[in-house]
Amino acid sequence: MTRRYLAIRPNDVSQPVNPFSFADRMMRDMMRIFGDFSPEMGYVDPDKVLAIPRGDFYRKDGKIFAEFEIPGIDPSRVELNVFEDRLTLKAEKADEKTVDENDVFRSERYYGTVSRSIQFPVEVDPDSAKAAFKNGVLTVEVAEKVQAEKMKKVAIEGQ
Repeated sequence: MTRRYLAIRPNDVSQPVNPFSFADRMMRDMMRIFGDFSPEMGYVDPDKVLAIPRGDFYRKDGKIFAEFEIPGIDPSRVELNVFEDRLTLKAEKADEKTVDENDVFRSERYYGTVSRSIQFPVEVDPDSAKAAFKNGVLTVEVAEKVQAEKMKKVAIEGQ
């Protein structure tokens, strides 16, 4: 009997082009022949790598904005930290279904911990940080730190 496998999903277009995608595909096919992916074999399934929430980041009117897509995650399970130079986000998405593992024939959604750290292009004031969650999008707003311009007037001595 010939085994049939579902086609490999094409790489996400927002990801950089991988020059080794052919070799990666060949390695996946070889690993399927030998069975499930095993950490002892030294090959990690890219679909099982820690998920990273996608986002948009921009500056406007002296503020830094970060918008993260985290659908299906309860805001109470999100940890958001704002430092002067960066922002860190960690969230957990729980699988609340009570289905026996043997009854699942395909599972494509990710459950577990997601995290992200973003370096700011300028220093910010962490005390000014505000966050709002709406329709699966977390929006963070932080004011840029206002630096007073330091100057000293220097007298020029003459002869």
